[in-house]
Amino acid sequence: MPESGMASGVVVAVLGAALLHAGWNALIRGAGDKGLYTLLLHACSGLLAIPAVLILGLPDPASWPYVLASAAIHTVYIVWLMRAYDGGQLALSYTLMRGVPPLLVAMLAVPMLGEMPKAQGWFGILCLSAGVLGIGFAGGQTPRHLISHPASRAALQNALAIAAYTLVDGIGARQSGNPLAYACCLFALEPWIALALGYRRHGGEMLAYFRRRWPIGLLGALCSTAAYAIVLWAMTQAPVGMVAALRESSVVLAVLIGYLVFREGRLRTGVLAGCTVLLGIFLIKA
Repeated sequence: MPESGMASGVVVAVLGAALLHAGWNALIRGAGDKGLYTLLLHACSGLLAIPAVLILGLPDPASWPYVLASAAIHTVYIVWLMRAYDGGQLALSYTLMRGVPPLLVAMLAVPMLGEMPKAQGWFGILCLSAGVLGIGFAGGQTPRHLISHPASRAALQNALAIAAYTLVDGIGARQSGNPLAYACCLFALEPWIALALGYRRHGGEMLAYFRRRWPIGLLGALCSTAAYAIVLWAMTQAPVGMVAALRESSVVLAVLIGYLVFREGRLRTGVLAGCTVLLGIFLIKA
């Protein structure tokens, strides 16, 4: 069982993963066809993972049910991810998807994993989640808009998928004996159902898009796979709830990218919410 705190090296690694995570989500937001680019990114992730699995080997058989369960959940995640960025702001969609899961993961990790954060850890998770959601509201959206807008609804639905696969992968990575091998098996399995559905809908248009845009898809895939592999390793070194919460510091980067690149939201309100996020990170680390 990992210790109740987080070592400095784990914190730095997870913050690096947060930077990579915000980067590949920004690539989706900036893509002309967000749905096809999302499929391309995950196709590249799957292809990259296949030779890695051949080199690293399979994880321990005890983790295989978790790999399969996570791959199924990730299929839903990919579909909702496309919908969340189709007409939605980067900062708003991203923060909704990343702000709700830390609380869900922390609460579910108590009965499922026996991880009970100290009072300071719980307060840090609350601060971080409140700051994440505050960044979304900095985009000028109202609670009514969050419920009525299709992109916002998809983002909120995806928060449930993210919480689910985070818990599944947190357990699976610990059972695997090799978190990197576990991650590569997951990446190799996860995209194919979504790709089949995408091909059924788009056909040759999807293949033509892949041929034209594969370099930028490969870039996003490298960011995505590296980010999640780091997080899975971190979950073997520290409590899952704390790792999941700390990873959401990526929203500070997302709001800056959204404002500077896509001209979204109000920077001052976003920065204030970002400070709340940083307070949460400090409390989790302390």
